[in-house]
Amino acid sequence: MAIDNGRSLEDGLAMGRRLMTARAHRKAVQCHRLLALRFPRDARVYMALGQSLRGLGNRDRTTRAFRRAILLQPDAAAIYYNFGNADFSFDNAETAITTYGRARCLDPERPEIATGLSLAMLQAGDWVNAWPLYETRESCREFTAQMHDLHRVIWDGKPVAGERILLIAEQGAGDAIQFIRYARPLAEAGMTVHVHCQPALERLLANMPWIENVSTGAQPDFDSTCLIMSLPHRFRTGPDTIPGDVPYLSAPSPRPRRSSVDAPRVGLVWAGTPNNTRDEWRSCPQAALTPLVEMEGASFQSLQYGWRPGSTPGPWSNVTPLGDDVGDFADTADIIAGLDLVISVDTSVAHLTGAMGKPVWLLLGRHSDWRWLLRRDDTPWYPTMRLFRMAESDGPGGDEASWQNVVAKVTEELRAYVTRAATE
Repeated sequence: MAIDNGRSLEDGLAMGRRLMTARAHRKAVQCHRLLALRFPRDARVYMALGQSLRGLGNRDRTTRAFRRAILLQPDAAAIYYNFGNADFSFDNAETAITTYGRARCLDPERPEIATGLSLAMLQAGDWVNAWPLYETRESCREFTAQMHDLHRVIWDGKPVAGERILLIAEQGAGDAIQFIRYARPLAEAGMTVHVHCQPALERLLANMPWIENVSTGAQPDFDSTCLIMSLPHRFRTGPDTIPGDVPYLSAPSPRPRRSSVDAPRVGLVWAGTPNNTRDEWRSCPQAALTPLVEMEGASFQSLQYGWRPGSTPGPWSNVTPLGDDVGDFADTADIIAGLDLVISVDTSVAHLTGAMGKPVWLLLGRHSDWRWLLRRDDTPWYPTMRLFRMAESDGPGGDEASWQNVVAKVTEELRAYVTRAATE
């Protein structure tokens, strides 16, 4: 995509947005720098430059660009909001909270500012105060309006024995797996729990004894309803009050271990769903894991949907792919049940493994999600999970080189794991 420095300001900003959408961050930076030369007193140019520099993972230059934008237009809530997004993406939750707060003072009615603030507060561990703000997210606003128009009751957090509650999975499969833990305390309080979810989750969730019914199309009759990611707010959940014992999910038909394999069986996931807005930062290039699969003493099982070994000889030819009969998360759970360990990036399989109480090592890129908090190698959500975080010095996060140190650490830990297994 050619960059024309003779474009109008509006055309240039539109070009920059297209480049950022295409994840061509270097070209976006070039575009915005050319615009800054022609329009040095327009705050929007420096805000856009900050956004594109954020895509490159350059914290200092990102900060300078946003500060220049603020100097030019100190009363613009949009600048503070996008500055907060940048701080949050660099795991600067504390700074992001302050920046979002300034944006909210300037524009208290803009819901995405409150949502951004809630996510930064969640990452910082201030969950009880963050959950009410998280109700400003777009999916929750749309749901509330729809239920109001249909004259349906949204559950207020007070369990009523005998009432039927419909839990709705609103976002990704991993989110549904993480928060379906709340079905148990609802059922134990005497409520009849129905769940509406993605078809790929239907058989897995139907295996939970606390769920009466799972729907993927027409919904059953209910007395009240709640989005599944609003349940932590209703339960006033803090890091020390997460409900539901682990494991809370199990494999419907666990597959027997292959008797011919004596080495520890290790599952691998290196990429999430490509259309996820955070996929650029959470997915790991497959080649970056080659040092891991080269290690002797372990048997590797791919849990990556759609992957098949290539015809080129090498260490990946020894990795077992998923079979053609794996069609949903229940099938995946059946395979995980026969593994000793899963090593995964931040995707639904990691949540599934943690919810099953199986050992899982989570590889986190530069811009980790709020639920993994900060500066921890464990998580209160899943006691059998270890976190391996990418450091700022590792690089921008989306390429093979950026993952090198994380993979080296995991390889070292796996070698020790295999050695211990051999002596037990």
